[in-house]
Amino acid sequence: MTSKGWVFIAGVLALALSIYLWFSGNPQAAIFVGLWVPSLWILTDLVGKMEATAP
Repeated sequence: MTSKGWVFIAGVLALALSIYLWFSGNPQAAIFVGLWVPSLWILTDLVGKMEATAP
C-alpha cells in the first residue's frame, strides 16, 4: 500500500472515531476529531501528487 493509501485510511479512522464519540455522548471531542478528516484527505491528495512527481 502506498503512503497515499495509509493517509486516506487514517482519515476514515478519524471519521469513525468522530462518529463513535458523537454517539457516546462526547460531542465536543467528536467535533474536534471530525475536523481532522478534511485535513487528512487534503494531505492524501498532496502525498499522491508528490509521489507522482517523485523521480
